[in-house]
Amino acid sequence: MGASKKIRVVGAIIQRGSTVFAARRNPERSAGGLWEFPGGKVEPDESPEEALARELREELSVDVSVGTFIDQSVSDVAGATIELSCYTAVLVAEDPVSSTDHDALTWVNLDELEKLEWAPGDVPIIERLPQMLHHASTAQGHEQ
Repeated sequence: MGASKKIRVVGAIIQRGSTVFAARRNPERSAGGLWEFPGGKVEPDESPEEALARELREELSVDVSVGTFIDQSVSDVAGATIELSCYTAVLVAEDPVSSTDHDALTWVNLDELEKLEWAPGDVPIIERLPQMLHHASTAQGHEQ
């Protein structure tokens, strides 16, 4: 009857040329076996950008420079409302090679994203991503 629990999460759109980085959730986790943009929960005392940098450091052992807000989706999962905000992110050094929360990591061509089975919250982002990335790169070119 009452309002469902709201969970704020962030995801990283790490782009390299015409590909983006994707991670498949470990089978024993919720949404196990589904693909997602890596990230995690936003803690009460941190900004979405801080949360994204922290989560990628914890899960993938990589440092990133968090960039532009790209898109947001809201989905209901197991009695909770998941609010996913995705930001561009650039790897500062090495590529991710392993993950604490995922059993597979890959780079996917933008035109092949829909071939993977994505977590529910990521699906609306996937559908709009090519257009949103184009808009973000155009906006960044006009900032200064």
